[in-house]
Amino acid sequence: MTILPEPGIKNVIIKKEFLKRVTNDNNRIIRFRIVAEDKNRKSAYSANLAIQSGQVYTGIGYVKPDSVSNTIQVGWSLGDVSTQILYDIFVGFDSSLPTYKTTTASTTYLLSKTGTTSVRVIIQASSTNPELNPSLEIYDSETVSLV
Repeated sequence: MTILPEPGIKNVIIKKEFLKRVTNDNNRIIRFRIVAEDKNRKSAYSANLAIQSGQVYTGIGYVKPDSVSNTIQVGWSLGDVSTQILYDIFVGFDSSLPTYKTTTASTTYLLSKTGTTSVRVIIQASSTNPELNPSLEIYDSETVSLV
């Protein structure tokens, strides 16, 4: 016996670009609400649901100091994560622990070089709470000398 869906029931696909950031556990939090087509009847919002995101793989990258423009260009590969579209950037100058700098959708970033002798850049899958987390790490430059 074949089970057929009821007439009028629609499937909705949520595209990955609408899911944005992950949690520190690499989960995506979603909620949904069902609305009738005539928009007169609505359901309550669902409870928060945690869905495992795609695995984060370490990628490759580079840190290129440019003495002419006094900048540092950072670039990285996607780390084989097809669902990742935002990245958190952590930067530490002169042997300091990298701290959160910004979030970007690009795979390159330009830093200003202001009298520092070394830099360490860590790129992570963007999370709802940007903190250093090895399980979200895509690229770690280690310490790079700028002299």
